[in-house]
Amino acid sequence: MNKVETEILSRSLFKPLVWKRYIDDIFLLWTTNRDRIEHFIEQANNHHPTIKFTAEISDKETTFLDTYIYKGERFERDAILDVRTHFKPTETFQYTHFASCHPQGVKKASLKGKPSDSSEQTLPS
Repeated sequence: MNKVETEILSRSLFKPLVWKRYIDDIFLLWTTNRDRIEHFIEQANNHHPTIKFTAEISDKETTFLDTYIYKGERFERDAILDVRTHFKPTETFQYTHFASCHPQGVKKASLKGKPSDSSEQTLPS
């Protein structure tokens, strides 16, 4: 995938300010308009016959992996993005019972606690 990314970026006139990838999820920051971003995605999708990209474009907020990244008060003041834990709508907070027949490593890796109240607040508009 690194080779494909390098080729796509080298052929593009407009490049993202930040490109971070974890397996098949990519986080990009841009300093250009939406049309140029959409053009970049179109070019990326034409680069390889079987590798295709989808995009969620927003100028205020997005999710990446299990994080919610947004422009809060700190962005207005110091140009710093805020991040908090993102829970998918299907999250039920059910965990493997400790008495189950799973290996000890799985049991020891279980999370302790519950989500904080801040994770249940309404998203900023």
